[in-house]
Order: sequence, then structure tokens, then C-alpha cells
Amino acid sequence: MKITALLLVPVLALAMATPTFARDAIPATVPSAATPQEIEMGTKAIAEIEKDPKFKPADLKIPANKEMADKLNTMAKKLGAASARPGIEYKVTIIEDKELNAFTLPNGQIYFYSGLIEAAGSDDELAAVMAHEIGHNARMHVLRLQKKGKGLNIINMAAMLAMLLGRAGADMASIMPYVLTGIASGYQVNYEKEADAAAIPEMIACGYNPSAIVTFMNRMAEEEQRRPKIEMGIYQTHPPSPERAAAARAEIEKRGLIYSPRAVSGAAQILVTMKDSGAILNWKTVQLLTLHGEGAQARADLTATRLNNLLRAGLKLAEITSTVDEKGAILKARNIEIVRADNAEAKLQSLTPQALTQKWRTNLSRIFWIEAMNGSL
Repeated sequence: MKITALLLVPVLALAMATPTFARDAIPATVPSAATPQEIEMGTKAIAEIEKDPKFKPADLKIPANKEMADKLNTMAKKLGAASARPGIEYKVTIIEDKELNAFTLPNGQIYFYSGLIEAAGSDDELAAVMAHEIGHNARMHVLRLQKKGKGLNIINMAAMLAMLLGRAGADMASIMPYVLTGIASGYQVNYEKEADAAAIPEMIACGYNPSAIVTFMNRMAEEEQRRPKIEMGIYQTHPPSPERAAAARAEIEKRGLIYSPRAVSGAAQILVTMKDSGAILNWKTVQLLTLHGEGAQARADLTATRLNNLLRAGLKLAEITSTVDEKGAILKARNIEIVRADNAEAKLQSLTPQALTQKWRTNLSRIFWIEAMNGSL
């Protein structure tokens, strides 16, 4: 599987009449709906995309595909209405392809690849991708880039699109001048960050957690490290860099929101399993702790609930502490008792209560270490 134009409006959709822009700034007056030129360009781009032999839309006769398509279209309508250009009518088409890819056209057509849908850990992460794509239109990136890339037109864009999709007959010699124009624009760095920033208020207005912008970006950075890189010039997405992730997180916190990655990333939950040895709390393949005796399962379920709630709320390892009292020792965080190691429990495990809670804390530290290593945080 290859990673291509993730979270990117393709440079192919550029040719249209433009208002006057000062130093590539967002114009003071932004049209609510797509302009006739945007609609024309989007329509022609759709025709090129959908006649390509590699184009395979999801079969909506399959219930799961229909359900996902309905979800994404509902999401697009909500987020579009909350954007700076609420008059653009968005429509989502799912492409059956394992690439981690999504893009939008200036008339409101959005394409989501099935590989990206599978990679998302939650609806919040899907909404983050969608809001980012809509953010490109809200910030008028197509119009602004066309202003910077004078000479781009529909014919040239169609040729570039043909090359992008791997169709035979694309004339590289005629395409290269426009490729160079695109490179000179600096599109990927600045506009991607602008789209990230535009996505945040859209998500907040629609009840989605914008922390998902950062978690999905981090997930893609991790995927890029694991998979062979495909060189696609200006069409390869600007990597989900630490700079972009930091900028998005700063924007979230500037709005007074708490960055809560585990709440939106589909993070693994702590689960309880019962065995002869007792009630065992597991996170992925990590065994965190075991409780014994009467009511062990109920105590383990409560412990798992408390830990999962704390993790979703952004718990840090440094917040987990152990205190001792006359009944044993307590593992706690944020003034919440997570679990108690009483004298009987400690004796069963041949440890003092304090040593047992320290052992449990060490086991819990593996969650934070693994998440830091795989980019979940």
C-alpha cells in the first residue's frame, strides 16, 4: 500500500477566474457558494477522474458501504455548513483503494479512499480529515494558488490529472512547466497548516473533538515510517510534520480546549478477563494487574473503568502515585482512587502493599511508553 495525497486538495483544480489577492492573503469577501468557474472545473475534473480505468467507487449495494457513505455525506454537510463557505454543497464518494488518501474539488466533490477510512480510529478522526478538506475550500486555496500560478488552465490541469492517475499518454514535457509552478508556490506547507487551522472551528461547531486532527496526523507519520515512500513530486502530501501537529495542538489549546488524544484516536481500552488466577486487567498484550478474592471481578471492572476514563482525559504517568494507609496502599491519580492493594491482596502476591502498587504503576507505565513510541500521543 502506498501513501499519497493525504489531507490535500490536489493542485489539479486550479483554473478559474479569481478575485484580487494581496500577497496570497484570504480575501476580505469570501463567496458563500461555489462560483460558476469552480463548478465548471470540478465537473471537468470529476469526468477525468471517473473515466479512469483505476477508478473504482464503493458498491453501495453492500450495506456496510452504504452505511459508511451515508455517514460521510452527513458529516460533510454538517462540517460544510459550519465552514466559512456554507453555501458549497458537498458530496462524498468512496473509492475502493487501500491508499491512505482523501481530496476535495472546488465544486464540493470529496473523495475518500477506503484505506484511509480503515486507518481512522474514530468518527472524530474521520471528521478531522473531512474538516481539513473542507478547510481548503473555506480558505480559497484553489483560487489563491491559481493567482500565483498564472498560465494554468483546464487543459493543462487535465494533463496533470492524467499523469497523477497513471493514465497512458500523459506528456511529461508539456506538464513539467506547471509542475515547477506548483513547486514554487509553496502550497503544501502553508496551505496545509491553514486547512488544519480552519478545520478546528468547524469540528467544534459540529460537536467533534479537534484533538483528532493531531492524532490522525501522528498516525499517518507513523504509517509513513513503516511503509515504502512513493515519490510524487508536488502531488505527494506534505508530510504530517511535527511542526504541523504542534501548530494544530497550539490552536486547540488557544481556544481553551483540552488536548485529549486517547478520546479520539481509537486507543486500546483496558479490559478485564477472568481466570482461575483471578481478575486480570489487560491493555493490548500488556498484563497490568490481577485482583483476587471475593468481588474480584467487580473491583477489576471498576478499576478498568476509572483507568479508561482517566486515559481518555489525558492522564500522564507522573500523575499516578501510591500512598499508604493502615489498610494497605492505594494507587491514585487526580485525587481519584484507581485501585487498592490491601494487606490480603499483597500477601497473596508475596509483596508489601506499597511494593504491589509500585509494581502495578510500573506495568501501567508501559501504556505510556508504547503510545509514545507508536505516535499515539
